[in-house]
Amino acid sequence: MPDTLVLNRDYSPITLLPLSAISWRNAIRLSFLGKLDIIEEYEDWIVHSPSISMNVPAVVVTKEYFKFKKNIRFSRANVYIRDMFQCQYCSEHFDRHDLTLDHVMPLSKGGKTNWENCVCCCKACNAAKADKIRKPLRTPIKPDYYQLANQNVNIMHKIKHPSWEQYLKVAEYT
Repeated sequence: MPDTLVLNRDYSPITLLPLSAISWRNAIRLSFLGKLDIIEEYEDWIVHSPSISMNVPAVVVTKEYFKFKKNIRFSRANVYIRDMFQCQYCSEHFDRHDLTLDHVMPLSKGGKTNWENCVCCCKACNAAKADKIRKPLRTPIKPDYYQLANQNVNIMHKIKHPSWEQYLKVAEYT
């Protein structure tokens, strides 16, 4: 799990899909190379080298502005986020390891693997459905970047440092 949140020059996350976070080692290396400024640190986490000691960066900001392309790709993780980790047949919420992708129109009947034909499904419902056609709770759609980013913020990542929250709340899109 990354330890350092990376913000764009305007103090917003570069991306929420996935969350722009990097390892503390990369954050320190990039700050020494002059590419990042450290704005928040872990008060109780200090790393040492033979010549220096420093707190591990919690939040960094880039020195250059990065324009991020806001097109989203179809992926298992993004379908789980779109469906809020909820099985679209039994409506139960699950951990990502207990979920599968289900084709609403089965591949054996000519269905495609795309946003409009795949839903989040628990393993039990997927096995029971097999290659039958069953209507999901919500009709699957291709979300735009902002819809998926809002869903992702609502799910909330494991926040490594309290200061992350203020920057992630600023990034919420309506």
